[in-house]
Amino acid sequence: MNLIQPISTSLPGQKAQFLYQEAEMCFRQGNPQEAIALCQEIIKLQPDFALGYQRLGHIWRSQGKLSPSLRCYLKARELQPNLISADFWLDLGSEFSEHNHLNEAKLCYNTALQIDPTHAKSYLNLGVMYRRKGDLIQAIALYQKAIALHPTLHSAYFNLGNVFLEQERLDEAVAAYLEALMIQPDFESAYRNLGQTLLRQDRIENALSCALHFLPFSLIKDYYPAASDSFIASHSVSYRDLNFVEIHLKNSVKLSPPQTPDGSLHPNFNWMVHINPETFAVTLPLGRAWGDSYTTAALTSDGRFLDEFCQGSALSIAISPKLPPVTPLKGTAAFLSVRGGNTYYHWMADLLPRIQLLKLAETQLDPIKFFVVNSCHLPFQRETLSLLGIPAHKIIESSKHPHIQAPTLVVPSLPGDVGLISQWTCEFLRQAFLGKAAVGRSPTPERILISRRHASYRRLLNEDEAIARLSPHGFVPIALESLSFLEQVALFAGAKVIIAPHGAGLTNTVFCNPGTKLIEIFSPDAVSVNYWLIANIIGLEYYYLIAEPLEEYNTPTSIPKRNYNHPLYEDIVINLDSLLNIMQFSNVI
Repeated sequence: MNLIQPISTSLPGQKAQFLYQEAEMCFRQGNPQEAIALCQEIIKLQPDFALGYQRLGHIWRSQGKLSPSLRCYLKARELQPNLISADFWLDLGSEFSEHNHLNEAKLCYNTALQIDPTHAKSYLNLGVMYRRKGDLIQAIALYQKAIALHPTLHSAYFNLGNVFLEQERLDEAVAAYLEALMIQPDFESAYRNLGQTLLRQDRIENALSCALHFLPFSLIKDYYPAASDSFIASHSVSYRDLNFVEIHLKNSVKLSPPQTPDGSLHPNFNWMVHINPETFAVTLPLGRAWGDSYTTAALTSDGRFLDEFCQGSALSIAISPKLPPVTPLKGTAAFLSVRGGNTYYHWMADLLPRIQLLKLAETQLDPIKFFVVNSCHLPFQRETLSLLGIPAHKIIESSKHPHIQAPTLVVPSLPGDVGLISQWTCEFLRQAFLGKAAVGRSPTPERILISRRHASYRRLLNEDEAIARLSPHGFVPIALESLSFLEQVALFAGAKVIIAPHGAGLTNTVFCNPGTKLIEIFSPDAVSVNYWLIANIIGLEYYYLIAEPLEEYNTPTSIPKRNYNHPLYEDIVINLDSLLNIMQFSNVI
């Protein structure tokens, strides 16, 4: 807490006050050297003027000169102990830590604790310093002290888990990471390190689930005895027991197999019929909902979970007493967030169609005061919501407010099975956006190679070599992130042949014309049927190519290889002769 320091009524004291104001003005006007000279003159005039030292410390710190700034802050604290808060010392310590000045960082954290002995984050950061110096016992003690003071400090559990993992105390590490996820269910690093710990325990299936950001029921039950089958049964309810409107009955889509040169099929393509589930919408008085990147759930006013709306690790939401508090919304809210709703595919296939379900349920959108979506910071999110008539001032981002409650909560069902688009969804997306994309459309290439060069995973490592082979046949490489949403719609609507690694950009095949040829390229261990299903619904000619095993393919690649914790994310290297072969088979060349 900053306190105003009394100024001496002596002439030097009055001059010091005047110079202090001049120093502040110089600093605000971008003249730090003159501000430094003024602060030094202040200190000569009135050596006990703590604010002068504090201001000089701020200026040194703004210039990256941390050691002189620390000396100034320590002198200011000596003169006026309550001038600088514990939070300030925590931030300063973190800055020293980032520059690997560990002793200075420890001094800052200890100073914060002298000011406030209950400052949990300073215990946590002090523990990090001891761990970096190899003192794991002291680090554990400090993490546990932070947890005792702040039981919902998820980063303290995470760091505790890291030390246990380093010590091969695997069960304790698992328990610590689970606690972190009970507080912050979308904690990416906790999922990653939990998966690594489970691999060391030879719990392969559980580790792979964590790599996909899903906590298996069996794992939760092992560590939380309260999560019994009877607990789950008593805390769940079906939408059919509530106030619901049925929209679509179950229906089926007949599937034609992909065409292959040798007539053989990957087992994932052996389906003959896809069953789309029923759709509906539920109205919940005083309803509550949870939504993050990996988990969503809708709850009744008495805390029962709606089975059909749970995605991801909903059981952790059910049993955790440490979730962030509810954000009350003052008005009717529509809950639309879905697992993976920050990605293009799930936004298009799972989230946007829920707006259409509201309309089909004869829910008037104008009286709805809030529409809860995962986020709206990405251009395609803002653009599509605007095109569907959802005003920006009505949008609530569950990335910022994961736990919400409203006097009336309207929850449409998922439009289909997660990851498998429904026929009515395809029709809705085409009707909603194709016409808008056609207005004033510029010519687009008819043959395109979709680039994932700028993606964080599932990249085509020998993309440059592929472009060199495909360019003579009229193919144009396209990075979809360089286009607006409607430009992507127009691109796919005008394409006649598309070649692409498996990825979210192929969601846009829903906008293709029947007869468009699609060649999808898969990693050997991650063959997905998402876009084959769209091809069946729209009437595309679908072909696929399985890429080379990365460990067996030694041809120089244009993009550096990375390591991933699940086959779904693996990068891809294609045999270019095999690609040309399937292009010949499909009469592309």
